[in-house]
Amino acid sequence: MSLTTATNQNNGQFPKIKMYTNHGCGWCHRVQIVLKELGLPYEEVLVDLDNARPEWFLKMNPRGLVPVFQYTASPSSPTLTLTESGPIVSFLMDLYPSSSLLPTLPTGPSSPPSIDDVGKAHVRYRMAFFVDTYFTKINPFMFKIVGTEDVQAKEKLVDDCIALLEKEIEPLLAEAAPYFANSKELTLVEAMTAPFTTRLYDFANGEILPSSLGERMTGPTLPFFARWMKLCAEHPSVLATWDKEYFIPRIIERLPKAKAKYATGN
Repeated sequence: MSLTTATNQNNGQFPKIKMYTNHGCGWCHRVQIVLKELGLPYEEVLVDLDNARPEWFLKMNPRGLVPVFQYTASPSSPTLTLTESGPIVSFLMDLYPSSSLLPTLPTGPSSPPSIDDVGKAHVRYRMAFFVDTYFTKINPFMFKIVGTEDVQAKEKLVDDCIALLEKEIEPLLAEAAPYFANSKELTLVEAMTAPFTTRLYDFANGEILPSSLGERMTGPTLPFFARWMKLCAEHPSVLATWDKEYFIPRIIERLPKAKAKYATGN
């Protein structure tokens, strides 16, 4: 496995953050969006996922997956090693509460809670609901379609995916102005889902996924979703580590292996 240390350094500042990542990985991408939005400098180590991970990497994460995230609070603090993008993002939100990414709740007890606090808690609930809905209902289609060879079966999966986007996701974006829940800035919803909505659309090139999927994702039945998805895909924090012109040809090269991995019944 080859490792490359990227130029995004923290210049010896504390906290020190080091992230073992791959720019083609959507799970890494969501952590990097959060780091960008929080303005946190970090050292980036690029991991080649096409080769076996060595023992020293497996000691950090026995599953062999990226991201692996290391955080050192001060010169006298131990280095914490975290894995899995969702818990890593939660860790960062606990340390760096941000009113733009996630509404800040009171730190102490309040009885009864204020109307404002209830409103913020409800927004956080809606954010969690959206992310859970997207990843349980929509995201699996990317892999199902890749693993399906029959053209008619692929188009049926496209039909099902679009139907669920219309039913489950489109209504949740009615108040996106321009981002989730009327936010003027990127929120945790975008940070967690944009890496995958962007890939779902960019992959719909007729080779990785059917072109009909991309056409219908931006069609008249999904006006809120189409506008929101396009805005997310153009955001600087999203584009910082996603270059479709670079990655899509490489994904096409690996497509036979992906088809075998996600083949129906496997």
